[in-house]
Amino acid sequence: MSLLAFSVPLLLQAQITVSIQLPPAGLIQKDQLWNLVLVNNGSTAIDANVLMSLQDAVTGQNVLSAGSRNINLNKGVKVLSVQDVQPIQYTYGSATISGSYLPLGSYIACYTVSTNVGEKVQVLADECARVNINPLSPPILNSPSDKSELSITYPQLSWTPPAPIDMFDNLNYDVAVAEVMQGQSPTEAILYNTPVYVKSYIKTPYENYPSSYSRLEPGKTYAWQVIAKNGLSYSAATEVWTFNIKKDSILNGTANDTYILLKVNNNESGVNYVSGKGINVKYYSFEKEHETTVRFLNAEGKLLLSKKQKIIYGDNFFQFNLNNRFQSRQVYFIEITDQQNNKHTASFSIN
Repeated sequence: MSLLAFSVPLLLQAQITVSIQLPPAGLIQKDQLWNLVLVNNGSTAIDANVLMSLQDAVTGQNVLSAGSRNINLNKGVKVLSVQDVQPIQYTYGSATISGSYLPLGSYIACYTVSTNVGEKVQVLADECARVNINPLSPPILNSPSDKSELSITYPQLSWTPPAPIDMFDNLNYDVAVAEVMQGQSPTEAILYNTPVYVKSYIKTPYENYPSSYSRLEPGKTYAWQVIAKNGLSYSAATEVWTFNIKKDSILNGTANDTYILLKVNNNESGVNYVSGKGINVKYYSFEKEHETTVRFLNAEGKLLLSKKQKIIYGDNFFQFNLNNRFQSRQVYFIEITDQQNNKHTASFSIN
């Protein structure tokens, strides 16, 4: 009798198998998490239930868990969908998971099939699968174009956001630039070489190679790539493009024909250096066409110059002449306030 009592749970566990019927990538509704195939290899029916847990593959956080009602598993194959397991009791570990679709990211979905043997819960089977929720269109590199030749040593990098953009609740980007060594492919350079420039959590679809970094060297080829993320979770990556710097490129400081990028609250930006009495400014707007005021301030916040400008949706490029109020080796700020009252700023100094 003792041997029989010990062997029954093992026999039960051996006779149930689980097959998870989830697409490996793409958009997935929460109801699709219950697309399972259960196989009862034994000769008797079993009354069982299914517990599901969904973890963030990056952080390990349990973002969703749920349990089904009791299901009668006769001998053979049982194909399940959400209708077969209702009513379902969900427990949410993240506010972003509460919609009909799973948010972008990478997850581990685990299932446990169990039954009651006397007063004890006996696990019959468990299985896990990785689930990747990707955007329909990845980000696309824009500028510098692939295999282009640049005449400046502090280039601007820009790209097109992934689509649809409203699938993201915290869209941000990682950018990496690496030198391509002789005999390497661009992908190998990004994967294996120490980056000459890398930055994470960029909120806008462009980045200026900062003048505080060592200039890119004329005659060399560089690879660059952008990775889109939703919060901390990987979403999609661009192709790897290359550009090279002409041997007769401008060597000192930021070239006069480059553009200073305005960012929200000058976030994580250093001082940009300009030559002469002119300044070029790039500003990306998510708003429809309107007019605004571009303001120039000194280090104490005193207004030195203001200009009316028409703003369009997307990239805006401006050129301004600086008057005699602007002196060399002093730090100044340029500022645009959008219609949501967010200030987009950059600091600059004249060489």
